[in-house]
Amino acid sequence: MPPPQTTGIYPSDSITEVAQSLPLDPLGAGSADLLAGDVEYRLHLIIQEAKKFMVNGKRGTLMPEDVEYAMDALNVEPILIPPRPLPLPQFQALTIPSSSSHPQQIYHLPDDEIDFATYLKQPLPAGVANSSGVKWKAHWLAVEGVQPAIKENPNPTQRGASRPQPSSTSLRPQARTQLPQELQLYFTRLTTALVPPSPTGPETEPERHRLAALTSLRTDVAVAGILVYVVKWLGESIQKCLMAPTGTIGQLVDAVEALVGNEGVFLEPYVHILLPPLMSIILTVPLGPHPSSSSSNQPSPYDLRLHASQVLGKVAEKYGRSYPGLVPRLISTLSKSLNSPPFPSPLGASNPPSGRYEGSLLALSCLGKQAVKSTVWGKAGENISRIDDLAGRLYTDGGGKKRNPLIRALIKCLSVIINPKPVDITPQANLDDVSEAFGPNLANMLNKKLWTASEILRLRREELEGEGEGGGVDGMEVDQA
Repeated sequence: MPPPQTTGIYPSDSITEVAQSLPLDPLGAGSADLLAGDVEYRLHLIIQEAKKFMVNGKRGTLMPEDVEYAMDALNVEPILIPPRPLPLPQFQALTIPSSSSHPQQIYHLPDDEIDFATYLKQPLPAGVANSSGVKWKAHWLAVEGVQPAIKENPNPTQRGASRPQPSSTSLRPQARTQLPQELQLYFTRLTTALVPPSPTGPETEPERHRLAALTSLRTDVAVAGILVYVVKWLGESIQKCLMAPTGTIGQLVDAVEALVGNEGVFLEPYVHILLPPLMSIILTVPLGPHPSSSSSNQPSPYDLRLHASQVLGKVAEKYGRSYPGLVPRLISTLSKSLNSPPFPSPLGASNPPSGRYEGSLLALSCLGKQAVKSTVWGKAGENISRIDDLAGRLYTDGGGKKRNPLIRALIKCLSVIINPKPVDITPQANLDDVSEAFGPNLANMLNKKLWTASEILRLRREELEGEGEGGGVDGMEVDQA
């Protein structure tokens, strides 16, 4: 059956040329026509939305700003507006040798080369030159990803005396023209209650309002009317509050979890906005205020990363089938972070930060058994020894459950791939064997988790025996040949 013929003004040849310029498989029959129709539909959608801004501006000419606003309203990444009026390009001819008697010429725009040293030697603008004490001075913002401790760079421990606050709870003027008054009030009340301005107790009025807002975010279908604005507010607020008190970050993660659990909203188009904030909480070091708060009602960075990892696991479980590349991309990112070398502490601590390794392990444990086996366990548990050695270098003050959260996160990962502990069996395991096979730090923290110790030894032994049997069969086949 021939492919359906589509009619439109967007040529399918453009789709074919773009596909050939990218490392993609060849397009099938009719694919270019279908993609051209889809591109034309989206162009129509953007232009129709841009005409609304043109009419609202009481103009009869469509401006580039209208297209930018339309793309922002449709959650499409906007492009930069070129300066107007555009300069007239000066094309230069380039002759191409040809076997024919008439040489061919192509025209191109030469790139302007700017010498940085010459640019700095030029006189300053009049407004700057007449002011006192203004001059050029160079300094390093970062060296190998670490900020040098010089007076020109702000001290991370004193970076901003005010407490980081979430994004504004008031809608932008652009959104006010599109939403009715009721939904605007709903958005303001909802976002204000989700993150109270001051720490709250379990029985206080702000805490009751927060729980009511979480319930509304988890169950109300009316959230669909302001979904795009709530998602953007959550993403911006988390990025701003990574150095805020850990209680504030935990409240924002609670809001993301409630939104993911709402079955009455269509969240799939906005998953790409929620994933970067969650990954930032999992992998960012340092996380929370520094110096850290000693308040007992504030969660620890480990608990925050665990909570964010659990929410990430729910997102992967809910949308992993709709987007087959979602889980592999998450695993690839977490694996690169887990295998990256340590870097010096940006706060000047003696030991490198370990938060990103803990977050990677916690997130992998929430992505399923296969993710843990492929990245954390490896071949016969060979990756465990490397993580154990890393924990020994990052925590030089000894073992202990609270002193070595990296091993604690590793044990949580291992609990995913082992069998559950039976009720009527007393586990037996030799911790010396665990120390020899995987490392002394893991063995020290498994002294009260003998079932986990016995199971990882069993898994390692079975894989080694399976490799030995496989090698024997291969050798016999070679001899017979």
